[in-house]
Amino acid sequence: MDNMLVYGLAGVSTVLIVAMIWRALYPKPYPGIPYNEEAANRILGDIPDLMAVINETQEFSHALFAVTTQKLGVPIAQILFPGVRKPLVIVEDPREIEDIVLRRNREFDKAPMGVDAFQPMFPHSTVSQFTTPELKAQKRLWADVMSTEFLRKTAASNMHQSTLEMLDLWRLKASTIYKDKPFNTADDFANATLDVIWIALVGETAGLTKFEIEKLQNEVDGKSNEHLNLPRGAFVKEEIHYVAEAITRNSNSPSPKWAQRLEMLTPRYRKFRATVTHEINLAMRKALDRFERLEVGRLEDGEEDTCMMDLVLRRRVMEARKANRPMTDPSKDENILDEMFTMLVGGHDSTSSALTWFVKFMEAYPVAQTELRTKLREAFPGPELPSAQEILATNVPYLDAACEEGFRLAGVTKANLRQAVVDTQILGCPIPKGTEIFMNFHINRTPAPADETKRTAGAKAAVAKNGNGFESRAGRDLGIFEPGRWLVQDETTGKETFNPTALPSLAFGGGYRGCSGRKLAYMEFRIVVTLIILSFEFLELPEELKTFSCKERIFRRPNTPHAKLKIL
Repeated sequence: MDNMLVYGLAGVSTVLIVAMIWRALYPKPYPGIPYNEEAANRILGDIPDLMAVINETQEFSHALFAVTTQKLGVPIAQILFPGVRKPLVIVEDPREIEDIVLRRNREFDKAPMGVDAFQPMFPHSTVSQFTTPELKAQKRLWADVMSTEFLRKTAASNMHQSTLEMLDLWRLKASTIYKDKPFNTADDFANATLDVIWIALVGETAGLTKFEIEKLQNEVDGKSNEHLNLPRGAFVKEEIHYVAEAITRNSNSPSPKWAQRLEMLTPRYRKFRATVTHEINLAMRKALDRFERLEVGRLEDGEEDTCMMDLVLRRRVMEARKANRPMTDPSKDENILDEMFTMLVGGHDSTSSALTWFVKFMEAYPVAQTELRTKLREAFPGPELPSAQEILATNVPYLDAACEEGFRLAGVTKANLRQAVVDTQILGCPIPKGTEIFMNFHINRTPAPADETKRTAGAKAAVAKNGNGFESRAGRDLGIFEPGRWLVQDETTGKETFNPTALPSLAFGGGYRGCSGRKLAYMEFRIVVTLIILSFEFLELPEELKTFSCKERIFRRPNTPHAKLKIL
């Protein structure tokens, strides 16, 4: 009898333990934040719905919003995972997101999920670090190389020259083998933007677009390309393409951090690191030799700076001279190398993706294309194409509006992550310390209604100053390309002016953790857009190429980045 009791109690205990373990596997929603009720009642939470959308659209970020905030019709929600992982809070209210990234840095910092995507490969890059005094010092140094004055001095003319080379390539394409036919623009933009970022970083040409012109001209002339030597930029491009694909692939694994660590053990990763480091060091050595021969006074005036690396190295040399100590080998400085690596990966890939989207918008919205060309011809009557300095110095409100609209609608950086470093609130919902939030930077749809009384004082003050653009012309038809939403009439002069605060501008994030390359991207975008619109008309594409479907890797890019050109 006693044995039966023992067995019975053991059986009951086993059932209870199994039930407790089973229950522990179910999602554990944060209180006070909307979520899908059915997801809370299954172990896999929202994962089945999430994977279905990802498989259909190839867009991870879009899927997160589709199965949470958009499905529930709310500005904030949470996506539920099995109980071993905390929920991810989803925020899709542009004004609230702007408030978080611009004004609430003491409450939110980089999220571990965001750090894990880059930290193993580039641990000393600013994108891979939480906010620390060391990070702040590093950001101050690199902020100087992204100042408007420095970029105009060292990068603008190279942007202009690289774009002119791409125009020559397109003229050759449009007048020969692609006459009256569309062609893929993605690789041309990738080459041109890599030419730009490489010379901006290290002061030497990559030569990619020139090489493509030579290849195509030989093809047109019926000559062989066997005698052509690959430019140095071709090796860099191959390595950057590899590491971007590796980051994308590993970020989608169950454990991105460990997937990245395993990637670093492969011969392919070691080849990437060795190749790019070698190319950077060649340029670095030349710069150091030049600076070491200069007096301190010449070092301080900065006249010798021709690229970003020059500024950083010159300061290193100057600090060593003033401290009367030997100059340490900068090629061993992981802070410099990692920052350059991430600039190469992000600096050309993001801009080239945005430009491919812009070309698609020009084809899809011919009225906007014609209006932009009219305004540019009024500003730059020619007959020669304007110089880089003319493009940057001339006030063309419709050009500013078209560029801003291109960045907004492209949504190249669809979303970003933050982590609450204190207990706080978002739109009245309690956000415990340690919660990771996923924010939609892509403003392409009318946001769900939000309780205005729940916003912070900073968010309310921003509306009092700039107005709520979503209640005006600027907020209408957000799924279409309409530069006019960024234009207003000056009450004093009656002239059309560009209003950068018509809507939240989230394409580059914002605030302390915003994209450091924002000014570089805006400058390059303005130059490229001006030159291509004055040089070509983008004609209607075949129906199968008009789609706006895309794939999301590190950045969103269209599946059909094609153009059909008429030379002007």
